[in-house]
Amino acid sequence: MAEAAARVRAMLLITTLLWGVNLTAIKWLTGLFDPVLLSGVRMLAALLPMLVLLRLRRCWQTPSRAQWRQLAACGVLMVYLNQWWLAEGLARSSATHGALITALNPLLSAMLALWLLREALSGRRLCGVGLGLAGVALVILNRPGAELAQGGLGDGLVVLAVLVFTLGAVLIQRLTADLNAVVIGVGVHAVGAACLLVHAVVRGAWNGWPAMPVPGSGWWAIAVLSGALSTGLGNLMWNRAIGLVGMARAAVWLYWVPLFGVASAVVLLGEPLTVWHALGLGLVFIGTHLGTHVARVPRATGPV
Repeated sequence: MAEAAARVRAMLLITTLLWGVNLTAIKWLTGLFDPVLLSGVRMLAALLPMLVLLRLRRCWQTPSRAQWRQLAACGVLMVYLNQWWLAEGLARSSATHGALITALNPLLSAMLALWLLREALSGRRLCGVGLGLAGVALVILNRPGAELAQGGLGDGLVVLAVLVFTLGAVLIQRLTADLNAVVIGVGVHAVGAACLLVHAVVRGAWNGWPAMPVPGSGWWAIAVLSGALSTGLGNLMWNRAIGLVGMARAAVWLYWVPLFGVASAVVLLGEPLTVWHALGLGLVFIGTHLGTHVARVPRATGPV
């Protein structure tokens, strides 16, 4: 039992590391690619490890019509809208700001779970929501006047990306009761990648395809690092963890995403880290602590 619980913790920590560093990678890649095309290629590459694992495990299940509708909804929310708005937001903002805003994820996940379960919000949770939103607002608004309009729009898009991801995570938890995590990952990313690529083609045909020379390292970063590894493998582990410990408990591990994201943005992109970033992150963490229950990994019921 202890070994299985330790494996779940390791799986969640590795996932948050991949996602945190991936925020920095996406910010860099938006300087080389159109954001929608970038997201579509990344999601297509993310399908590869899922399809390989599906083939090796021979674990395909045929979803019912109702399950297909839920998979399609998750694909639109967690992949299409989430990745579109995230890439567009990071193109206008910074990786540091994007990483700090993702710290709202556990708080939003807990609030959505409470709302769907029709539980009353206590004063402690309401205080947590207020502090979390205040922390993000502090980071967004503390920009030089010349950067506020463009950067504020980018930050707002990242907030929306986080929100639609948490909405999709609620549906994912329901699906994990009946479907294998690999099947869910394939379905969700196939729908999302298709939507993104169609969007990219329509957008490119409408605006004209820009001649954008892209170095080989850019394609390698998309296909291997940002697509197959961070997104594909990361989402497989995340969906598996949700099935074992539930969305609310798994979401608390998302505390680590902004920490890894900010660190990688400072080290790899040389982005500045100010006292306002630290204060905003602190308010978000305190708010999330007040608004969620402290998670602990329960006894696993089967192999991870």
